[in-house]
Amino acid sequence: GYPNNITDQSPDAATSTLTCLINAYGRLLFVEEKKTVCLSRLLNESCLKNGHSIELTCGDASALDGGERGCVAILATLWVELNEHFVPCRHFGAVFRISPTLHVELINKVDAVAGAAHCSIINRLEDSVLQLYWVFYESCELLQVYRLKEDSGLDERVDSVSSVFPELTLDSFPGAVTRSSLTCSDNLRWSALGFDTGHVFLSVFAMDINKTYRKLIKFSGPISVVDFIPCCSSRLISCNKEEDGSHGYREEHYLVVSSTLGPAAVWKCNFDGDSLSWNQDFLLKQSEQFDTITCCCVLRDLIAVGTYSGKILFYSSKCDLLIHEIVSITQIHAPVVVMKVLDETTLCALSTAGLHTVTRSDL
Repeated sequence: GYPNNITDQSPDAATSTLTCLINAYGRLLFVEEKKTVCLSRLLNESCLKNGHSIELTCGDASALDGGERGCVAILATLWVELNEHFVPCRHFGAVFRISPTLHVELINKVDAVAGAAHCSIINRLEDSVLQLYWVFYESCELLQVYRLKEDSGLDERVDSVSSVFPELTLDSFPGAVTRSSLTCSDNLRWSALGFDTGHVFLSVFAMDINKTYRKLIKFSGPISVVDFIPCCSSRLISCNKEEDGSHGYREEHYLVVSSTLGPAAVWKCNFDGDSLSWNQDFLLKQSEQFDTITCCCVLRDLIAVGTYSGKILFYSSKCDLLIHEIVSITQIHAPVVVMKVLDETTLCALSTAGLHTVTRSDL
């Protein structure tokens, strides 16, 4: 099968790491334990019509602190049913929980209106309690949001999405969401959504006045990279209110953006008083010269760019450099699908040939 998702989980980051791989047919591999679970067999889809099949389209997982309650991680997935002509005829979601012994159990299924290429589990602190939300972005439809519970999976569907995630709520989607990135401060919640149509929406929600600010840029080609850079972000300049009652605080973040065509670039995003702006700060030079750009992640002070040619390009994430050239190239000899950071010195790269580990000492 074609591996299309990788999620690194750390139920107890000090002692263990649980790395999960899932391919398009729902085969879930726990890498460290070398254990495989076939998720499609847990879906109770044995009554499919003759010639029909199901495939996984996307998924996300979140580690939990509830190991003593029999659940160390929750896995949310989206699926498509294909008819005998391999045309999508039904979409649905499924939520699983993972026990400390890596037993996987289906706990919920939900119908979806349209297909989705991207979903995410988002942690939100509400009244000093950590609440999990499962967000999936149906193609050309409004996003769907469900509250999650550690013990029972889906709690309830959020009907008023704009009241919980105003920064993610758009009047309409210009295609299918392919990438998303979120960050926040005490006053502002930032989000960036990338679409297969080349659109990127940057949104900022000001919590104290309950107002959302939004900007849009159109790129050539489907968006494959949208990532806030943690080490350069959240530069809070001031936190005062002006005499007219408007905001006096200013905040800036840096966002890596690329379409599949490239080149990848870092954009400087500014919120100043009552105004949102973003401008290209610097290009990651030559990133477009190694076939399609597929993914990106930030490893401490390095930006790693994955390509279809099988090369991972490393750049400095320091925003005060005049020129951002490639500082190192790692060759893994197969198209890179997705990358995840395991810790400050290690990232995992999933290619069409399998899982690869890259450390800073290898560069």
